[in-house]
Amino acid sequence: MVRDLPPNALGALYMALGSFAAVINDGLVRVATEDGLDVYQALFLRGCGMIVIFVIAGRARRQRFDRQFLTRPLVLRVAAEVVVAAAFFAAIVHIEFANAYTILMAAPFAVTVVAARRGENVTRRQYVLVAIGFAGVVAVIRPTPDGFSPWAILVIAAAAALVVREFATHQVEATTPPLAIALLTAVAITAMAGAVSVVTAWGALTTRAVVVLVVASVCLVVGYLFVIETVRVGDLSVSAPFRYTTVVGAVAVGLAFFGETPDALTIIGCTLIVMAGVFAARAEAMATKRARSRVTLR
Repeated sequence: MVRDLPPNALGALYMALGSFAAVINDGLVRVATEDGLDVYQALFLRGCGMIVIFVIAGRARRQRFDRQFLTRPLVLRVAAEVVVAAAFFAAIVHIEFANAYTILMAAPFAVTVVAARRGENVTRRQYVLVAIGFAGVVAVIRPTPDGFSPWAILVIAAAAALVVREFATHQVEATTPPLAIALLTAVAITAMAGAVSVVTAWGALTTRAVVVLVVASVCLVVGYLFVIETVRVGDLSVSAPFRYTTVVGAVAVGLAFFGETPDALTIIGCTLIVMAGVFAARAEAMATKRARSRVTLR
């Protein structure tokens, strides 16, 4: 039934699901670090779990990773993903998380602008919806001017790499299985985290941390696959506003995992983000309906 949705509606749904899965993963990684694990140690162990899952899934579906999949867009996508992870995690050690996340959430607007430059039909309404979503992000996160520093340049680099990743994924051959893309990405990021963890202190593994990281691995596997499918089934300019659902998910995870009760401004921000998504979905549904009507009249 879901597959019967129009491509852009399907892309928006995949973006929302992938974003929620990814933010649950982030929350679980934080839980693991609170148990005494170094963040890069947690990322490395989580990555190992993801690789195991992808290999098992690939064998179960009889999918092999062929060298012919290593096209320039795929290599560019993987490289961009590594830059996102390396730059973002390096920056948040030195600057406020709220400021870092706000900068990173500029990526959906950048994706919309670049998509328009590359020929996608981007309307004023889509620009407005992306802007409303970003306003919601600022309301939730509330960055402070004092929190900005030269380290913010790394987050800007991460946001730019995120835009590159989306368009590179869009150019990967449709015959390349999502599992192959996700596996190569997981291997690259795990190798990066492992290399960095060599020079950081490793914490003692607890049973709770292991369980948490296993669940985090599953969540990020789901997130990877949905995000990959997002850019393959619809226009990037349509699915871009739905990346802001990550912030709504972060508020929900904060409440569920860490007892962080949202205040009035946070609720207002989440409402703006949800409104942007709902109106974007409604606009896409109306556009699809009009297109079908024109076809019927012909």
